[in-house]
Amino acid sequence: MSTAAAKAVATDAPPKVEIMVASLVDVTKDIFSTMVDRTVEFGQPTYAGPQPTANVVATVGFAGTLSGYVSLCVSKEAAFEIAQALLGSSAEEAHEHVRDAAGEMANMIAGSVRTQMTDKGETLGISTPIVTVGTDFSTAALRDVSQAVCPFKMGPHSLFVYLVLQGRK
Repeated sequence: MSTAAAKAVATDAPPKVEIMVASLVDVTKDIFSTMVDRTVEFGQPTYAGPQPTANVVATVGFAGTLSGYVSLCVSKEAAFEIAQALLGSSAEEAHEHVRDAAGEMANMIAGSVRTQMTDKGETLGISTPIVTVGTDFSTAALRDVSQAVCPFKMGPHSLFVYLVLQGRK
C-alpha cells in the first residue's frame, strides 16, 4: 500500500501515522512472504479503538524523533504456523518456539519500518521484543497517542499489526 493509498483510506489519521501505516503494510507483506513463505492480505486500517484481541502479542518499542511501539497480534494457531515456518520446527517443537518466532517477526517488522522512517528523515532506535502469551489479557496505550490497527489475513488466520505513536503527529 503506497502512502497515497494510505491517505485515501485514512481521513482522520495524523500524517506521520499515515506514513507509518503505509510502511507497516509494505514491510509486513514482504517479511511474511520472505521469512515464512506466507502471503498476507491487507484489510482496512482503523485509527481508533483498543489493540485487537490475540493470544500472542509481540511488541517492539521505538524512540527518537518519534516514540511509540509496534505490536504483532496473532492467535495461538497462527503463532504455531509462523514458528514452524520461520524456525523449521516440527508441530511438536513449535509450541516451544512461539515466543521466539513472534518476537523475531515483530522485530523484523519494526526494524524495517525504522529503516524506512530513517530514509524519511526520522531518527529511531528500537527495543528488544517483549512477547506476551495467554488467553485472558489486554493491553492499551493510556496516554495521548495516535494509533492504527492494520488487519491482515494469512490463510484462515487473522493477524494484526498495531501501531501506537506518542502524541498527535
